[in-house]
Amino acid sequence: MILGWCTVLSIILWGLVIDRGIVARLNRHCDQPFRDGADFLFSGILPALAISGGAATILGAFHGLRWEIVLPVVVISMIWRRRDLVAVLCDLASLLRIITAETKSGNPLPALAAFTCIILCYVWSVLAQFPSGIDDVWVFHIPLAKSIIEHAGFVSPQIDHPFYGNIPLFFNLLFALAMMISGHWTGAGAVNIAIFFGFLFLLSSCASRWRACGFFLVVILIFGGSFFTRDVGEPMTDLARSCFSVAAMLFLWRYLETGRPAELFHCALVLGGAVGGKYTELQMVGLIGLALAPTLFKRRISLPLFLSCVYAFLAVAGYWYAKNLIVLGNPIYPFLFGHQGLTDSWMADYMLELGRAFKPANRHYVTNLASLQGLHDFLYILYEWFLARRVNAFFALTLILAGLAVAFRRVAFLTAMVVAMFAIWYTVMFNHIRWATPAYLLFFSTGFIGANVVRERLDRWLDRHVLPQIAPFAKIASSPTCRVASPVIIGLLAGGFWISHWHRMGGSDIDPIKAKEFDVVLGMISVDKYMESHRKAYFMYRYIADHDLRTVFQPFDPANTLFSTAYNDGHDGGWQLPRHVLPAPGSNIDAFIRDNQIAYFIVPPDADSAFLTERVGADKIVMANSVIAHMMPRSSLILTDRFGWKLYRFDADRAS
Repeated sequence: MILGWCTVLSIILWGLVIDRGIVARLNRHCDQPFRDGADFLFSGILPALAISGGAATILGAFHGLRWEIVLPVVVISMIWRRRDLVAVLCDLASLLRIITAETKSGNPLPALAAFTCIILCYVWSVLAQFPSGIDDVWVFHIPLAKSIIEHAGFVSPQIDHPFYGNIPLFFNLLFALAMMISGHWTGAGAVNIAIFFGFLFLLSSCASRWRACGFFLVVILIFGGSFFTRDVGEPMTDLARSCFSVAAMLFLWRYLETGRPAELFHCALVLGGAVGGKYTELQMVGLIGLALAPTLFKRRISLPLFLSCVYAFLAVAGYWYAKNLIVLGNPIYPFLFGHQGLTDSWMADYMLELGRAFKPANRHYVTNLASLQGLHDFLYILYEWFLARRVNAFFALTLILAGLAVAFRRVAFLTAMVVAMFAIWYTVMFNHIRWATPAYLLFFSTGFIGANVVRERLDRWLDRHVLPQIAPFAKIASSPTCRVASPVIIGLLAGGFWISHWHRMGGSDIDPIKAKEFDVVLGMISVDKYMESHRKAYFMYRYIADHDLRTVFQPFDPANTLFSTAYNDGHDGGWQLPRHVLPAPGSNIDAFIRDNQIAYFIVPPDADSAFLTERVGADKIVMANSVIAHMMPRSSLILTDRFGWKLYRFDADRAS
């Protein structure tokens, strides 16, 4: 994980260096090209990743993602932009000096914000070491990143599937950049953590003053529930593309507020990253274009700036769509028209899956907003799924309403975008709540902006009445005794909490089954021990690898070979037969067992469940059960895990 973080920070640093030169050039006619160095660092992380991803896209198009090519390019560009490199490092040093100076003057908030970031980074980094339990990670995202590394760039299809091998791969490319060095999927987790931090910093930097306070408000709003934070370290693309999409809207808002050309350029960069990561974010192109239309018609955006934004967007996102247009004849393959390599029945089934709710219980809702029932269902879903029993969501809604009351024009734009994005999700993508992640993230972001405009109105009152009242406390906090005592007290409290929790959990004999993720973060139990007790198949697949059992028949896990590899540090010993390898109807089962050298098989407790039947296929379940029924009389149980999974040894020579 440490190597992965070093790689990600290097990618961000290179992007910041290139971005600083671009920003200085675009803002050269502004009275204040940079608000300050801290604002550039906080708001520049996502654009930096977009620039690095755009450069990697160009290299990957020509199979140039090799270290003998990448390293000289990085070194030469750093030497060429050495002044910008020094400026970025000076900005970082200045930020550290500001935190130290504020602490000495009695304002502990910047130091507390930095300490909070360190703690969050540590927690997410530990949790990112848990192998993901989501099939898509091992079926698509990690294999796509590995394919990019193996080919030093892009091929068509990138993996052995015409659809998933030809989708936009911007975030998988960022995963690949980190995994090129770390060689492990945790590098992809570090990329996602960095993206989420970049978004949190960008949002908090939108505060005109008291950015440390703004960061804590961001934490309260977004961390009030687990909707976003549970997926931060997962090597998935949903949260990452949502952060880029909402960041594009925030940069547009900043441009409309300040008029700085670089804000619009950053909007184009991160919008390119979002669109280059998933087709769904094409909606943001339409929404941002609609919001910019009046400004374009009034010619308030210069032609050079407009062209610069178009080129930046295309440099990051254009390759994926141009490649599909040239190779497959459809830039958004396989949607709307042209799906070569995919049958009409496959597309019909896929479109049916996308167009209806994933859970059958939600399929009765009417998604036509032109009808009264559809409008009623839409409002019910908004309340029940996004507001009910969520204190932070009601808090954000209150801040939005307060912002509209205080400065309607400044908050109405973002509020309208929130409503539009929720409406698009409900009418077009009402398959799963995860497709609403950008809309929900923008909802909380708008709440923060509302709080910021309210606070701006209160500044005079705060400066006149509140600050003088807390001045005595500031003097106490800035005293040498307090500065020494505070970290000592915090350290003693943290140590006491750890020891008391350690004793409460049983000390050195902590029960792995009773352990929580928090106990792994505190170092009381290893990741392996926790996973064995809390993740289905983990203990079983580790046992199979440790004892080199061959060949195991496991037809009930849709991603058995992928999880077996993931749970054993990426090593694939060929222990398990791929779950799709089954005998043909009416064929000789003994011959199938002999030809595939099956010596073991697994039976999970939910082998006959309706959910598994839908995922695997009813006909395949029937065939798998017939094979197991044929082997069971000549088999012996050798292992049962706590989830009820059973591992059997098959003795072909035993009489049935």
